[in-house]
Amino acid sequence: MTFAVLLALSGIVLWYLPVSLLPAIDVPRIVIKVQMPNTSPAELEQSVFRPMREAMLTVGNLREINSRANSESGQAELVFEYGTNMEIAYIEVNEKIDQLTNRMPRGMTRPQVIRINTSDVPVARLQIVGKGDVSMVALSNLAEFVIKKRLEGLEGVSLVDINGLQRPAVFVMPLQEKLQALQIDEETIAEALRRNNQDIGAVSVRDGQYRYFMQLVSRLENAAQVERIAFNTPRGQVVRVKEVAVVKDSIQRPQGFHFFNDKEAIVITLHKQAKAQMPELMKQFHAAVADLKRNYPDVDFHITQDQSILLDVSIGNLRNDLIFGGLFAFLVLFLFIGNYRIPFLIGVILPTSFLMSFLVFGVFGISVNIISLAGLALGLGMTIDNAIIIFDHIGKKRLQGKNLLDSCVEGTTEMVPPLLSSALTTQAVFIPLVFLGGISGALAYDQAVAVGAILLTSLLVSFFLLPMLYMLLFRNSNTLPKEDNRLFTASLKLYKAGFHFVWKRRKVAFPFLLVLGIAGMGLALLLRVEGLPAIERRDLSLLINWNEAIDVAENARRTNQITQYFAKQRIISESDVGIRQFLLQTSPATLQDTEIYFLTASESEKNKLVSALQSWLFTNYPNARVVVQDAPNTFDFVFSAQEVYLEAKLRNSNGLRPIPPAELLPEVEKMHQKFAGLSPGEGTLQETQVRLLPNYDLMNSYQVNPLQVVAKVQNMLGDRPVTEIRRFGQILPIQLYESAPTFQQKMSSAFLSLDSVRNYPLLRFIDYNFLTDYRSLTADKAGIYHSVAIDEPAQATALIDYTENLARKQQWKVDFSGQHLENRENLLKLIFILCISVGLLYFILAIEFESFKMPLIVVFTLPLGFTGSLLMLWLFGESMNIMAAMGLVVMLGIIDNDSILKIDAINRLRKEMPLDQAIAQAGELTFKPILMTSLTNVLALVPFLLDSGLSADLQRPFALAIIGGLSIGTVTALYFVPLMYKFLMPEQGVEDALR
Repeated sequence: MTFAVLLALSGIVLWYLPVSLLPAIDVPRIVIKVQMPNTSPAELEQSVFRPMREAMLTVGNLREINSRANSESGQAELVFEYGTNMEIAYIEVNEKIDQLTNRMPRGMTRPQVIRINTSDVPVARLQIVGKGDVSMVALSNLAEFVIKKRLEGLEGVSLVDINGLQRPAVFVMPLQEKLQALQIDEETIAEALRRNNQDIGAVSVRDGQYRYFMQLVSRLENAAQVERIAFNTPRGQVVRVKEVAVVKDSIQRPQGFHFFNDKEAIVITLHKQAKAQMPELMKQFHAAVADLKRNYPDVDFHITQDQSILLDVSIGNLRNDLIFGGLFAFLVLFLFIGNYRIPFLIGVILPTSFLMSFLVFGVFGISVNIISLAGLALGLGMTIDNAIIIFDHIGKKRLQGKNLLDSCVEGTTEMVPPLLSSALTTQAVFIPLVFLGGISGALAYDQAVAVGAILLTSLLVSFFLLPMLYMLLFRNSNTLPKEDNRLFTASLKLYKAGFHFVWKRRKVAFPFLLVLGIAGMGLALLLRVEGLPAIERRDLSLLINWNEAIDVAENARRTNQITQYFAKQRIISESDVGIRQFLLQTSPATLQDTEIYFLTASESEKNKLVSALQSWLFTNYPNARVVVQDAPNTFDFVFSAQEVYLEAKLRNSNGLRPIPPAELLPEVEKMHQKFAGLSPGEGTLQETQVRLLPNYDLMNSYQVNPLQVVAKVQNMLGDRPVTEIRRFGQILPIQLYESAPTFQQKMSSAFLSLDSVRNYPLLRFIDYNFLTDYRSLTADKAGIYHSVAIDEPAQATALIDYTENLARKQQWKVDFSGQHLENRENLLKLIFILCISVGLLYFILAIEFESFKMPLIVVFTLPLGFTGSLLMLWLFGESMNIMAAMGLVVMLGIIDNDSILKIDAINRLRKEMPLDQAIAQAGELTFKPILMTSLTNVLALVPFLLDSGLSADLQRPFALAIIGGLSIGTVTALYFVPLMYKFLMPEQGVEDALR
């Protein structure tokens, strides 16, 4: 009855457990965005980012801070230690920004502080494409005021973001010839527009017993009213706007575009709340899109980059892995157990333990994700292990002539200490991993809880439910159960032959196995070191900065040229060109930036497309800076390293000023020639700039106010917002539009009107020239730096040596960052954690055996498991990554169970017979549980090797490490443990230890 209640509660908890792709981890990053028009990168760095970095250094748990100052904008990224309370960090950062207000330049808007969350990655994107003659303005209104509002009403939505909107505007295009004839300039028109577009306000008027509010309306409502505005020239003439300018309804000059499959479109991104159920949210989203398709037949709607597909596939694959792993484990039972009722009995035990483990999930607040489910898959084999050992021991008690009740009680009771010790040692290896921190700790926590949950429920079921079910199953059976079949008998005979062969040659076999285990660990030197295992992907993101002074229209033309050229190699393409309108846009983007998303049919097709793209871009646009990466998803957002493999940061001796381009760029070019694949950092790239040179002497001679010259330059360059039309909640800007196509033509045709008589060419008082300078200034805690980076591990050491020699020669400073250094640090941490795990394992066993020598038998068995794990990783071409290292540690907790079981059996038999006889008989008695538990654990993980997808790629090195350790390590341990016991515990030593 108790187990029935627990199962019912477990089912209820499972129903309400959140389902997600990955564990809920707070991303320890905050981005600060700064907007400051008409500001150079150098001015922005000195007046804004330098004091900001200095102030942020006192924020708690800050690991690093990097800033990037561009023209008119920039951003700083703060990276905190994993485990930092990001809510408190967010408050601290905002307080620092408020304290800096008085030190910031006047007129600058408050910097925007953005806390990075996993919900920042959209769960899906909705592409909105007009059919036929549907205008982009109409499509934008539909997207912004109808579709966006509709999606915001869905339960579980945290934000609906949008990009690609085109907004209407009224353009006033001055006619320069008429302005010169009337001796007026653009500012005269602008002032007339502002003067005739004001809310004069309301006047309260008393009328007898009543009071009225009379509103004086003087606001513009359309382009026709703009044309009729009149103003006076310096000569006293009355002129209307339409006489000196062309007024027309148009759209604001776009700063960016969005394209879907080569067509201009609008994209809406859907972001979910952290605790929302993704399957339910996506069901609502698809239903809403279906309604939109029915209601707006003139618009095409397409859902792209649907993250729920990744979730469904990953969770589905893991579910299948659990099912097939269980089936494989049952196959072992049928092959080695003669009584076929016992496997069916385990068929009741296994789902009971599995379901009850979700109660622990609810207590610890763990979601159902690919990490926690992998932990359950690992515990699946351990659950069968406990049941096999209990059944085997109960059967042996019955063979000794005991009745059914005594056999169940004694057989279970005797196995409580070794099984409890095995569970403790298994869980002990996870506990240090949880405190590792960073990605490893984040992954290990959910997996540790999952393994601990199924171990706990497995022990409860094995100690209480299993004996009861055994009694019910065999209560009417008068004959002893048949325990062995022919396959097991043959395996046991093979083991005996091998044992006698090794035992007779133990003086040679023991040192051989000991050296084999230690030397086999040298296989680790053959494995490459990575942070995370490679994930199979069939989509990619192409980031391009053209590294040329082009406008957004030319950027869009080049982007469409790429997507059209490679149309046959992709299924879908999306392009975000220029400046994005997303509220959650954290990466800096300029008019020369574009991001293209490609979805291909397979990973091989993706690799072909990547090669073709790089070759085509290098041929057609050699100056472009190109980055090809996997398209971002939740997994990449949380766990993928944002850094390059190795980045060398060169900086001036004091770090306050950049290295002059004339000194730096030749050295960077030499590094390009020496290191293939070297990429310059943002602070190393240059761009063409225009420097205006005022002639103050000539201004004084002509009595020209320099402010008039500055105002003229500002008015004539770009689209200048003058005023706006407000109607029905919409804002329609009125802009002065300069029609001259090039900068030189604008400067050549500009005149400065001082009064009714004096009218001079602008170039008389100001000149200009073109120069190149740094496009951005990058800086960190130590100051401004210029970086170069590589992604090739083989070149890391050479780049470090080269840049250190260069820095000494040029009297610069250099420091390094990137995955290369982090991998070393993580590897050292994992070795330290491994030592702690082995230490915990030793002390637990010392307490159980009440001996300091016996635990050494288990400890010296571990190198054999390591040898098997490393060999398996090397044979399958895997790297030494976080998941593989976790698999090595977990393997320790499993392989020691076999040694514990055999030592416990030797200790019990040693009280009744001589040592050699006890060792031989203990080997025969424990052969079945050791063989079957190893096989069930291995076969439970085999589906991970046969599956594909994100979950399989992530867990494959984890499974290989365990499978290799158990398969090879168990075979060697079958013979090594007796030899080690004989070596450490001679006759007298055993007698003393067992008293």
